[in-house]
Amino acid sequence: MHIRGNFLQWGGVFIALLVGSLISYSQVKGQQILFFPNENFWLAAQSVNIADLTDGNYQFCSQPDPQDWRDGAGVCLNFQKAGNHVDGYYGYPHSDNFICIQGTVDKNQIAGEALEILWGGNHQHKIPQSAFKWDSEGRLTLSQGNITHSANNDEDAVKRILYRKASLNIEGFYQYNRPRMTPPSQLCEWNLK
Repeated sequence: MHIRGNFLQWGGVFIALLVGSLISYSQVKGQQILFFPNENFWLAAQSVNIADLTDGNYQFCSQPDPQDWRDGAGVCLNFQKAGNHVDGYYGYPHSDNFICIQGTVDKNQIAGEALEILWGGNHQHKIPQSAFKWDSEGRLTLSQGNITHSANNDEDAVKRILYRKASLNIEGFYQYNRPRMTPPSQLCEWNLK
């Protein structure tokens, strides 16, 4: 029995060292590794390439699923994929800070256009003429913006800005098991009148 107990202890130490080396290796290589429990040990899974996903609805966020009441953590992309086309929105859960995006996907990069909807006191006074980073993480770059629709001129006014060039990189984001944020069809109205 004493030999079996020592073997189990050394086995536990070996597994801990193996997991630690996988984490260190993933940090060096800049890749996301998730660990999933499988009976008595943990398995590592590489990050998902959104271009390889089957058609459907998805949610990816910069932070892991909080496993609580929140719809997401960090900054998130909630989208529908059909072939190599993506249609969705990118933003911060539980805020009105989001931007609609549609385009084609190559690996974890989306290139297309974006639609920003600004309400009331949240209006930008000037639209930047050159490319700029929309988010503090620096993952979404926008350019060639034009006001496409403006309703009212009072405090309830809505302004829509269409950016003809948008580029979003979600490399290293976490895939949630299902979309939990509001569906894009309820927030993004691309048919502007």
